[in-house]
Amino acid sequence: MGMFSAVSLVLIISFTINLCVVTSSESYFCENVKCSSLENLICTNYILWTLTGTRKSQCFLKYVHENDRCQSVFYKDRIMKCQGHSSVLTSQDNCIVEEGTMYYHKCTARRPRNCQEILCAGQTSSGIFKIYPDQNSNGVSVRCDMDTDGGGWTVFQRRVDGSIDFYRKWDEYKSGFGNAETEYWLGLNTIQKLTAQGNKTLRVDLITPGPPQRSAYATYSSFTVGNETSNYLLRAVGYSGHAGDSMNYHSNMKFSTQDRDNDQNNASCAIKFHGAWWYISCHTSHLNGIYGTKIYGEGINWKTLSGLNVSMTYTEMKMK
Repeated sequence: MGMFSAVSLVLIISFTINLCVVTSSESYFCENVKCSSLENLICTNYILWTLTGTRKSQCFLKYVHENDRCQSVFYKDRIMKCQGHSSVLTSQDNCIVEEGTMYYHKCTARRPRNCQEILCAGQTSSGIFKIYPDQNSNGVSVRCDMDTDGGGWTVFQRRVDGSIDFYRKWDEYKSGFGNAETEYWLGLNTIQKLTAQGNKTLRVDLITPGPPQRSAYATYSSFTVGNETSNYLLRAVGYSGHAGDSMNYHSNMKFSTQDRDNDQNNASCAIKFHGAWWYISCHTSHLNGIYGTKIYGEGINWKTLSGLNVSMTYTEMKMK
C-alpha cells in the first residue's frame, strides 16, 4: 500500500462543472475530476458496471440512470471503456493503478443557477422562474427567454411599457427593482454573480417605435460585470448582430447613478440624462433612460440603430 499512498499524494485534481443531463424531474450536474497524469488510483473492489465501445456522453447517461449517486465513473479515452465504481481516488486496500483520462463524480440534483440550467432540466417555455446564482441565497425570480436563439437566456433588464421608473439611486440598482412579469432590473449584485459563473454572452433585443417599427439585436461574446468594489465595471466585447455596436463604447466603464457619479464627464451623466448606466462622457447606449421621451439622450437609446432622439419601445438585456 506504500506505493499507492505515494501515488495518491502527487495527484493534482481540479473540479469543473462538466455536463448537464435532462431527466423527467431533475437536472443532474456532474463535476469533472481531472488528474495530472494518466496513472490514477482507482478502487476496483466493487465494479458496478462496465461499458465498452461507448462515448463519454453515453458513459455519463449510464451513470445517471443507475441512480447510485455515491459511485464514480472512470472513462478511458483510448479504448472507449467506461466503468462505474463504488469509490475512487483512495489509498485503501484493494485498489490498483489504471490508465485513464477522466473521472466523473458528485452527480447530484442542484438548484438552477441560471436560465440555461432550467432549460437543461427540460423547461422549454419562456416564463418567470427562480434561480440561485450563488447556491447560498434564497433565490431570485427572473424572466427566462427559452425561445430566442436556442433559449436559456437569463433576462436582467426589460422595458416594455414605461410602467416602472428607472431613474433610481445606487442601492436600488444594486439590489434590483420592478416586476419580471413586465419591466425590471435584476440588480447589479445578481448580475455580477451570474457573470462570475463563467464566460457569458450578452444579447440585447430592441424594438424601435413606428411607423414602421423595427426589431434588431446585438450580441457580445464576452460579457462580465465586476463586483461593487469595482463599481460594477463593465466588459462587453465581441459584437455581432444588426443593431450596430453601441455597447463597446461603454466597455471598461463603471456604473453610475444619480447619487453615485463614476463617469468621466465634468457633470453627472446620470443626472443630465435622467438614467443610470456605464457612462463615459456620456453615452452611445442608454437602456435605463426615460421611456417614450424624444429629448436628446434621455430616452432608451441605442445610437447605432436610431440615434439619441428615439426611445426604444421594447428592450431586453439577457445573458447565457
